[in-house]
Amino acid sequence: MPVQPVVPIREFVDASGVRWSVWSTVPDMRGVMGSMQGGWLTFESAIGRRRLVPIPPEWESASTPALREMCGRAEAVRVSPRTGSFRVDSGE
Repeated sequence: MPVQPVVPIREFVDASGVRWSVWSTVPDMRGVMGSMQGGWLTFESAIGRRRLVPIPPEWESASTPALREMCGRAEAVRVSPRTGSFRVDSGE
């Protein structure tokens, strides 16, 4: 049985008091195009999910202010009910 890699998960609280979890997502190459092939950071909280492409170097050791800044740059996404995958939320 192959060993699954350990994915670091960080948690931080943003300036509004919202607790976020963040981890890197590196997809199977099938069906992933363009800049997303290298993966992205996934930010998740009680208020939503966000995705930052590409994965910033050394994000695992970034300070809380740096994680807040990355989260602020990340695009809002939502889960597709049909596939369970993330899609960028256009706000419509």
